[in-house]
Amino acid sequence: MKKNRFRIILTLSFLLLSLYFLYPTYQDYQYNQEMKNLKNAEDSAAYFDKNGSDILKARDNKIKLGLDLQGGMYVIMEVDVAKLLQDLAKRKDEIFTQALNDAIEATKTSDENLIDVFEQKLTAKGLSLKAYFGEIRDDDSKIRSDLKSEVDNSIDRAVQVVRNRIDQYGVSEPVIQKKGSNRLVVELPGVSNTEEVRKLLQGTALLEFQLVIDPQIAYKVMEKLDTYLAGGNLDSLNKADSLKNLPKTTTNVNDTSAITETKKDTAKSKSKETKKDTSKNITKKDTSKKTDSNIASTTDSNVMNPQDTAAQMTDEEAKVKHPWFYKVRLQQYQDGSVIWLVKESERKSVMRLLDRKEIQDLIPGDMEFVFGKEADFLDEGEKIYQLYAVKKEPELTGGVVVNARSNIDPANNQAVVYMEMSSEGSADWARITGSNINKKIAIVLDNVCYSAPVVRSKITGGNSQIEGMANIQEAKLLEIVLKAGALPAPLKIAEERTVGPSLGEDSIKAGLFSSLAALFLVALFMIVYYRFSGGVADIALMFNILFVLGVLASFKATLTVPGIAGLILSIGVAVDANVLIYERIREELGAGKPMRTAIEIGYKKAFSAIFDSNVTSIITGIILYQFGTGPIQGFALILIIGLVANLFTAIVITRIVFDVLTEKGKTQINFG
Repeated sequence: MKKNRFRIILTLSFLLLSLYFLYPTYQDYQYNQEMKNLKNAEDSAAYFDKNGSDILKARDNKIKLGLDLQGGMYVIMEVDVAKLLQDLAKRKDEIFTQALNDAIEATKTSDENLIDVFEQKLTAKGLSLKAYFGEIRDDDSKIRSDLKSEVDNSIDRAVQVVRNRIDQYGVSEPVIQKKGSNRLVVELPGVSNTEEVRKLLQGTALLEFQLVIDPQIAYKVMEKLDTYLAGGNLDSLNKADSLKNLPKTTTNVNDTSAITETKKDTAKSKSKETKKDTSKNITKKDTSKKTDSNIASTTDSNVMNPQDTAAQMTDEEAKVKHPWFYKVRLQQYQDGSVIWLVKESERKSVMRLLDRKEIQDLIPGDMEFVFGKEADFLDEGEKIYQLYAVKKEPELTGGVVVNARSNIDPANNQAVVYMEMSSEGSADWARITGSNINKKIAIVLDNVCYSAPVVRSKITGGNSQIEGMANIQEAKLLEIVLKAGALPAPLKIAEERTVGPSLGEDSIKAGLFSSLAALFLVALFMIVYYRFSGGVADIALMFNILFVLGVLASFKATLTVPGIAGLILSIGVAVDANVLIYERIREELGAGKPMRTAIEIGYKKAFSAIFDSNVTSIITGIILYQFGTGPIQGFALILIIGLVANLFTAIVITRIVFDVLTEKGKTQINFG
């Protein structure tokens, strides 16, 4: 027993880990069954409000089903490069139009790049790209490179816009990835209203600059919401517009980002202008990721109860007495600024509350709430998002932004974004910034706030420099957002496939039946042919399947039909190692060896063949995964996991059983 102690501990550890990672899948199934048994939508909403955090956590950690099992939409979208070329051209004539049309026709039947073909058509007509794009001193190679970079940037913008819209639409486990030079693959499991999603994906991105509501006003509105949800009397609210009841904290966040007026020359001159006129800027609160200590007060019950900061309340009391302020928590800094924070687990619940008609009636008609795109804080490992109260009518739209560019400011080696507006937008921007000193202006794309800087002084000229990004990646994201409202390249659906939920359900049933049939037949063969030892191999097979599913759950992997095929194949080959071992043991027993010696020799002599066969199969699976596409990769991944599990269960688990039996003095074990 002592020599198997490590093996037993290792097996139990893997077993407990597998059960731990598979438990959310069981939880999600239980929640879904309970939701189905509820009588109406109101009961479902109440149940979700009560258990929303646990439901979302289980849903996030369960084994997810792919598009082919769950049903939904598979869409390939592509950037309309022809329209982009038309928008970027400085002049257009009949030759330009004819060459572009010829290039479009030529690329319909080939995979050639439209820009390269278009250039060839122009060359055939005695012209070059320089005639329509770039500056007179630019050569064609630079113009060609710039045009292709613009297409790449358009794809990046498209990814950001599509991801943003899908997140708001509420699709779980979407897949959004770039494919080739100008294509985008979107998989949306569980989607049923394909027409609505089609419009959602192809709609024009809407970038808006919205004024952030004064904190005192936003607080009074939230007080009304909190009182109403708690079943209180709205007339009893204190009418004074004051934040005196809000909790203080010792945390102070300095202003770290700014929009500074710049000139249209080089980055160097922009830096000099920044030094000359640092008063003309917009500064925002630090939105870099905070540690737990920065927001310790957001989990204090005092924060959940702004009207009575002296009272100590439990979570359950706060949920009942202050349902809004329990979900939307408050953070105030020493400089007087206030932000509203919502945990990721409460985010959808708050969104549903804001969609309710009776709640909308309590919110002023010129006011709305929008969430920040990325989590600005972490509290005990959970993401926390900012909630912004903004003017519903935008001060300015993204159509006036003609260019945006992220870079590193040579003056301070910090990430910045340069923003350029049209002449019409410049005049409006000067008016807006001049009349809203010390107020925040939110940069909102499709109802999601990406930044909310504070106006420090009037900005003229239309050229701005946004400073204080946490890193160049954050600056790049803001550049993409600003460009989404500047020169949008239209997206068109190149290919669309719809998998109905009934087809997906049929696939699940067929996959489940085939898996159980394979498991039953393999187990039956082992018991019939090898008797008792075959039953031991079947026990190891059950562990094998449990380990494979546990690994899938731990990586939050998505199970697809090809994945089920890989699982069935791994079940089929799971007992191969035991067959080799048992046959060798039978040979040793036939040669007159005692049972314990025969088992030791059988495992030792069969190991090299087992190891070689499994390793070569794993190498094949790795090659399939590396060079295959989505379905092939799903098959290969499950197969690789299954083969690794096979090695462990066949060699370790079955050996534990036989060693324990022989140590207890058993001299006869039936190997068929």
